[in-house]
Amino acid sequence: MQLETSSPLSPTGQATISKPGLLFVLSAPSGTGKDTVINALKKKGADFHVVASVTTRPPRPGESDGHPYHFVSQAQFQDMIEKDELIEHAQVHGNWYGQPRQQIADNLQQGRDVLLKIDVQGAATVRQKVPGAIYIFLVPGSVEELVERLNHRQTETEEERNRRLTDARYELAQQEHYEYIIVNRQGQLAEAVNHLQAIMQAEHCRTKPHYVQIQNNTKGL
Repeated sequence: MQLETSSPLSPTGQATISKPGLLFVLSAPSGTGKDTVINALKKKGADFHVVASVTTRPPRPGESDGHPYHFVSQAQFQDMIEKDELIEHAQVHGNWYGQPRQQIADNLQQGRDVLLKIDVQGAATVRQKVPGAIYIFLVPGSVEELVERLNHRQTETEEERNRRLTDARYELAQQEHYEYIIVNRQGQLAEAVNHLQAIMQAEHCRTKPHYVQIQNNTKGL
């Protein structure tokens, strides 16, 4: 007996979307290489949406609105909070960051996986609101590697780097609250990328995948 496993087709002949996407939450200390790992996985052809967070910090050289953040004023950020346009928001390294609700809801409903790239404080808030999300923590090979990366990128003042290193020690202590740990060792990027890809693929192979529902109440970012 041969089982038919083809997807249902719409009247136009296109496969219909019968399942929502999965929500992944990725946290890491500043300088661990979150963007590098994510971009490398994207280049391998992985199809998932990375949420462009909203922030009050000024853009760095080479950054623009939506790449990698939506840059807003303090007043605009407060307005988004009051309109419930952010699924979570927190102050990190002296600036405010938040996750726009509509991006998340729309992509999940369209059957596309969503990855939230947020700090441990924001992840804790999302964990309370969306317990079904999948939580992943990226760590450096060592604290020495982290210091070297922060010094090498030269995007912060010495005071800002010291603050980030202090925060990193606290953040590393929170990794026990995550379901997966990935080590991004210096010179071994491919290993970290492969581990992230394997986690995302494995989550789709569960007998009961962790689908979540995000209420979309607004038309914000």
